This record gives sequence, C-alpha cells and structure tokens, in this order.
Amino acid sequence: MTMNAVRGRVFCAGVVAAVAVLGGCASLTAPSHQDAFDKAMAGTDVPPAWSSAAEAQAFQPAWIGFAEDAQLRQLIDEALSRNPDMRAAGYRLEQARLQMKLAGADLLPTVTFGAKYSDSLQPANGLDINGFGVVLNWELDLWGRARAEKKAGEAAYRSAEADYVYARQSLAAATTRAWLLSIAATRQTALAQDMQQASHRQAGLVADREHVGKASRQDLAVAQAQAQSFEDSAYMAEQGRLQALRALELVVGRYPSATVAVPAALPEGLQPVPAGVPADLIARRPDLLAARQRYEAAFFNREEAKAARLPRLALNAGAGHLTSDYVQFKNGLDSTVFPVGAKLLWPLFDAGRLKTNVLIRDQQQQEAAADYAKTILVAYGEVENALTADAMLQRREQVLTGQVASLRTALSAANDQYRVGKADQYGVLQQQLSLDAAQIDLLRVAAERRTQRVNLHLALGGDFAAPAPEAAPATSGTGAAGGQAGESVTQLH
Repeated sequence: MTMNAVRGRVFCAGVVAAVAVLGGCASLTAPSHQDAFDKAMAGTDVPPAWSSAAEAQAFQPAWIGFAEDAQLRQLIDEALSRNPDMRAAGYRLEQARLQMKLAGADLLPTVTFGAKYSDSLQPANGLDINGFGVVLNWELDLWGRARAEKKAGEAAYRSAEADYVYARQSLAAATTRAWLLSIAATRQTALAQDMQQASHRQAGLVADREHVGKASRQDLAVAQAQAQSFEDSAYMAEQGRLQALRALELVVGRYPSATVAVPAALPEGLQPVPAGVPADLIARRPDLLAARQRYEAAFFNREEAKAARLPRLALNAGAGHLTSDYVQFKNGLDSTVFPVGAKLLWPLFDAGRLKTNVLIRDQQQQEAAADYAKTILVAYGEVENALTADAMLQRREQVLTGQVASLRTALSAANDQYRVGKADQYGVLQQQLSLDAAQIDLLRVAAERRTQRVNLHLALGGDFAAPAPEAAPATSGTGAAGGQAGESVTQLH
C-alpha cells in the first residue's frame, strides 16, 4: 500500500469520525403526534371526559343546538367570500405556500447562462476573454440539511393552512354571534317601545286623576319621570339595535347601513350537546393542529442547523465557447470547453456561530412545545367554560321562562278583574310593564345561551359548514417530505 493511499484512508477516517462527533445526519422523521403531545404537556393529566356536564356521544361538526337558518347560511357564505380580514388571510396563506416552494429549492441544481463581449484595447487584468456558456451547480444533500429545510417549510405551510381553516371557522362563529345579537337587539327594542307606550299611558292616567283631585302633583311628577326613563331606555335599545345591525353588516363585508333584515325571534329547540371526549379535540381543532405543525417546523429547523455544521459538497459542470483577442492567448482560448469540478466546504472554525445557531434552534423548539401546550390548555378551558355556561344558562332560561309564564297569567287575571270592575287600567299597565321587563331579562339570557352554543361549537372544532380550502398540490421532493402539504386540510374532514 502506498503512502498516498494510507494518507487518503486516514483522511477519510478522520472525516467520518468528525461527522460522528458533530452529530451525524439530520433526522428526517417528524415527531409522532403522541410524542409532540407528550413533549408539550410534560406530564399534565388529561381526564377521559369533560368535567362539566355534557353528552358523551361523538362530536358532530354540524350545527350545535339549533337548526340552521337559511338567512344565516347566506350571511356566513357572504362573510367567507367578502370579509376583508378573510381575504387578507387568504393572501397570507398563498405567501406561506410560496415560501414552502422556496424551502425545497436547494435540493435541485441551478443552471446559469452567461456571456461576455468586449472590444476594449485595454485588457482587464491582463486578459480579455469573450464567450458564452452554461454552468450547472448542484450541492449534494449528504447530511439531509436541504431536506430538513424543505420539511420545515412544509410544516410551516401546513400550520398556516390550519390557521386559515380556523380563521374561517372563527369568522363563521362571529357572523352567527352578530346575527343572534341583532335578533335579540331588535326584539329588545320592540319590548322597550311597548314599555315606553305603557308608561306614557300610565302617566296620562295619573294626569287625569290629578285633574279630578284623586292624585297629587307629586304622583304625577313621579309617573312622568318614570315614563321619561322608559323613553330613554327605548332610545338606548334602538341605538343598540342599529349598532348590532351595522356590526353584522361589517362582518359580512357590507356597507354598515343598518338595513339588514333579521328574524323576529331567536331560534328555539336547543338540543343536548354531543361534546365527545377531550382526547379527540387534539386531532380536530385547526388551531391545535397549527400549533403542532409549528412544533414540527421547529424540529426540522433544528435538524437543518445541525446538518449545517457538516461538510458541504457541490458539483459543477458546464459547456461554453471562449475566445480571446489578446494575441498571446488567442490560440489557446479560441475553443469550446466542458469544465467539470467539485467544491468541498467545511466550516472548521467560525467562532461558534453554527453551534450557537443549533442551540438557538433548540430553544425555539422548546418554545414551540410550550406554545403548543398553551394552545391545548386554552382549548380545553374554552370547552369547559362553554359547557358550564350552557348548563347555567339553561337553568336560568328555565327559571325566567317560568317567571314570564307566571306574569302572563297575572296580566290575564288583571285584565279579567279590569273587565269586571275590580281593578283599574293603571294596574293592568303595571302588570304589562312587569311582563315586558321579565321578557327582556329572558331575551338576554336566551341570546347569551345561544351565543355560548356558538362558542362551544367553535371550541369543540365545529366547522359551521364552512368548507375548507383545497389542499395545495403535493410537492415532489427527496425523501418522505413529498405529498405532506395537504395534511392539515385532510385531517379536518
């Protein structure tokens, strides 16, 4: 064996040993869903069922609690297509898709064409060469650096895609809440106007009594003040109605003219909530999927930083035609050439930059895990709070419904007594005011309960029948990265 061969083998052995010391190739296998969850939650126990009362049946992504309204369906579709925030979110998603394409560019070779011509009598650097050629450069992904970068870009896109899906669901929920608020505000305005009219009729009755000496000036002043108070309440209710209608129009992307028509009554017949179990929420809610994909992207960013510390080998080849008008070199350069070469770069000393970059990426991965845990816990809290609110509001609605029924009975009895002369009209109007006030209280609770149903549906991962965007075409690439770009949309159905 020659001395050169021995030196070559020693050099190769040294390269292999150094690569092993630096950590070897990048891992191109993403953490499993369970591993990501365990890493994020760090031992936090998740109960097998919701602590708040709920139906254990499997969750259904359709409407929760009340039947779908045709007008509401139209408003949601209009909001999804015209809302400015949603349009901006769509542009951000397209930017993320293009960024994903850039992330895999290093896996493919680059081809460059160049040409030069000069008739200068002063040759540059002592030699003036003219010609043209095509050069191909290709860095071999020996350690998986470029593939890890590509996978990080794909995970980042899936995260943006899931965020976009959740934004659509959130917009549908916001439209539904604004619609419910508009119905409640319209109904409350009508009741407030009825109370205004009843109080003014009471004040008129007291004025008649004062005129015949059966009531004092103080009684009349109190009745008039009460009527003015109800009149103010009616104006406030009307202002709230107009604001609610404009808010609904703004959500759906219309000019806020407060002219949108809404139903006269809130939807009835709420059904029990099939909330499923907490474990199923992780795979269903788009924002949780987005957080997990951000963790995956951070994982591959760290792997890319690790592989960046290893040697980089690039190959180049080309073809061209070179000429020279410089007499001394004319015979040697007036020909077609086919250069072939390779370049090896190994950052042996960079003052710790690449090593520190690995540490930074490691901290970013830990941060992504903590953000994933926070998103999970917030989601669980939203479901538990909405379930509790629904149970409490159901009881309050039942109590207030009973109160309204009792006051209706009292009003009917007062009318009967008025017809037989055992009661006066003032007392009947007072009963009417009490009934209207109770109806307003019931209306507020009923609207809040249905709003909480909307919040619960969103918290459980309901889609409000808002179709998700189509997945981007699977990108071709090296390794297992190809074809994963549409994972988030696929998992949401």
